[in-house]
Amino acid sequence: MTFERWCDWLLYASGFFVVFGVVAAIAPDSPPLSLWSDAVDATYFPGEPHPSAQALRRFMMAPLGATIAGSYLLQAFIVAYPFRQGKPWAWYAILASTLLWFVVDSGMSLVHGAYFNIFMINLFPLAIFGIPLFATRSLARKPIAPVSP
Repeated sequence: MTFERWCDWLLYASGFFVVFGVVAAIAPDSPPLSLWSDAVDATYFPGEPHPSAQALRRFMMAPLGATIAGSYLLQAFIVAYPFRQGKPWAWYAILASTLLWFVVDSGMSLVHGAYFNIFMINLFPLAIFGIPLFATRSLARKPIAPVSP
């Protein structure tokens, strides 16, 4: 694939996660999220979860979904302009933010016994963004121009 196609992939994938974040925030029990919600309930609230536990999970999805939407909107702008223009810092920014999120989120999922989160959620965006980043790694070999004041 061409560099332009990889840019399109990253842009559409970022857009997908913006929408996903909004859905997670405003409709946390919707079908795309119900498997994950069921896994949360089964892991932390065995049996029939108390309504207050379900209310807390729904509330926590609001700031989580908003954060997902906001961070991927920012990434979409990075992809649409500096990444597409071949700016090496944009490649590093997407790689670093993706790896930081994956390591912290997956590490804390392991610590808290939420293995399902790694398999149901984390591996998908790692692959979706990792593949085009690997394919465009030549961008990382370009010198990074100093920032002018």
